Amino acid sequence: MRSRLALKVTAPQIPLPVPVAPWNLQGQETAAAAATLEPFTAELDLAWQAYLTSGGFPRAVSEHHSTGAVSESFMRDIASWLHIDVDREAPVDSVPLLMAELHARSTSPLNRANAAESLGHQTRNAFDLRLNRLVRSYGALWAHQVNDAGQRIAGAQSKLYLADPPLAWIGTLLRAGAPEPDMTALTEEAIAVAVAAAIDNRQPGRWMAGDTIGYVRTASGGEIDFAPIAVPGPNGSEWTTPTEVKWVSDGWRAEARTIEGRYHRGILATKSITRLDTPAWAVPAPVVALLLA
Repeated sequence: MRSRLALKVTAPQIPLPVPVAPWNLQGQETAAAAATLEPFTAELDLAWQAYLTSGGFPRAVSEHHSTGAVSESFMRDIASWLHIDVDREAPVDSVPLLMAELHARSTSPLNRANAAESLGHQTRNAFDLRLNRLVRSYGALWAHQVNDAGQRIAGAQSKLYLADPPLAWIGTLLRAGAPEPDMTALTEEAIAVAVAAAIDNRQPGRWMAGDTIGYVRTASGGEIDFAPIAVPGPNGSEWTTPTEVKWVSDGWRAEARTIEGRYHRGILATKSITRLDTPAWAVPAPVVALLLA
């Protein structure tokens, strides 16, 4: 289940906004939805944290809603699926380590050679094979560095996002010593999936092609998580709204200035802030995910 359906099932008291097109995320529909949902900010925050723990698998959502946690048996089922589809040549306990390592590196471009060495893979090619299997199994998606035309920059390192929150929790729950997933990273991954799915729904095949999302570098060396990407719309090619993810409840303006300096517009997906009176709007991350259904 996408976050929209999970929220509908677990928090029916929160009104669901009408979805918007990915190129119209900074439009009047978003402003109206943000205003409508602002009184529910606290409930949305809690519901979002629950989603970032249980994800979208129906059994996980049900278990978390009923007991406050996803069972170890279900997490082992997911690990077994990943072992068969992604890492079948390695020991079973390699899956929790792989998921924990990928999540820890998800908010930065992935240094594959470094990650492969950290995980004990003998060659980078063996590691790349596992990553490609994970993407083909819809367990992750790539976000390449792109230019202002939305085109991939050759040779640049790419980000890799896990496609559902439980994948990030496998390491913590099944491997002693693995750190807990970071809420900022979980939020960035969830927004990445929401944007990618919205684009793939309009032009199927782009998820597998790695052509749904991309990050951009600014002249000062800063990074914007999701650059504008071309997507078919009613007027031909439309461009998605640039978006930066910072799971913060204050101190958001400095982050907003980065996206304003590059695009003079955009969305800053926050923990709980709603501000629509600046070139880059601050909108709670769960609202962004709900609008991109």
